[in-house]
Amino acid sequence: MSAMRISVVIATKDRPDDLKECIESIFNQTELPDEVVIVDSSKDNRSYKVVQRFNLSSGVKPFFRYFHTSKQSSTFQRNMGVEVAKGNIIHFIDDDVILEPDYLRQINAIYRNDSTGEIAGVGGLIIRDKRTVGRGFLIDLFKKIFLLSNDNGDGRMLRSGWALMQFRKNTSKISSTELLQGCCSYRKEILSKYKFDENLSGHAVREDIDLAFRISRKHKLIYTPFAKLYHKASTTGRESEEIFYQKYIYNHFYIFRKNMKGSIINWLCFWWSEIGSMLGIIFLSFRKKSVKPLKGALSGYFLIGKDLVSTKRSRS
Repeated sequence: MSAMRISVVIATKDRPDDLKECIESIFNQTELPDEVVIVDSSKDNRSYKVVQRFNLSSGVKPFFRYFHTSKQSSTFQRNMGVEVAKGNIIHFIDDDVILEPDYLRQINAIYRNDSTGEIAGVGGLIIRDKRTVGRGFLIDLFKKIFLLSNDNGDGRMLRSGWALMQFRKNTSKISSTELLQGCCSYRKEILSKYKFDENLSGHAVREDIDLAFRISRKHKLIYTPFAKLYHKASTTGRESEEIFYQKYIYNHFYIFRKNMKGSIINWLCFWWSEIGSMLGIIFLSFRKKSVKPLKGALSGYFLIGKDLVSTKRSRS
């Protein structure tokens, strides 16, 4: 790919300070992108002013392109970013991350070395904060027993519909994967066939897993631990905790039913994992002394019930 052009797409909302840090880490890259596409759904112009300052001082490369939308949906914003991006490699970057200086170079090198063009997407190592945080043995065991998502896995989608990422288990070798998370990259030609599911609206939950899994059914995805970024998980601009846990429960069901074969074994794995999810959320509510996670989860189960009843009626 000697003519490889690199676009970075950032969907942002009400996080001017985080966005500023993120853009600064792009300027510190050992290999700069050709353009940075900002799709902003903020309620004010503070993020626009941040981008404007960088654009005035950026020189030739990278070139900044700013778009504002009143539709506050990360899936819509990313799809919009893909449509306007001019690169043939699209990097998706969350607005609350900081890239290590060779993040883009490490990922771009994999595309350049792919002479057959079979690699559809590449993702790197997402570190949850600036420390390499270990998880307790009991937490890992609990997640394993109940078939829940874990960062200490091998890049597979479980029968339950939860994801096993490689971020802790594999920090030393490039490998194939079924799953990429939000900060990742794809060939634009792939994204003309596969889009983020806009039914997963607002500050979407697991929309990245859904997209990657669908692509991996027919195309090759790669994980490289040598491309690192830090995810601050900023609390600014997020939806309420209650809404988050509603989506955490419902989106899992939506993505499971959409992508997994509806075998008895898969459904048993799904409901078994929901027991684990509910136990974890009950524990969290007690620990935080807040009913919001529990209320959100129950609201998610209510939506699942409505969907199941509607499906049953449509079949009868």
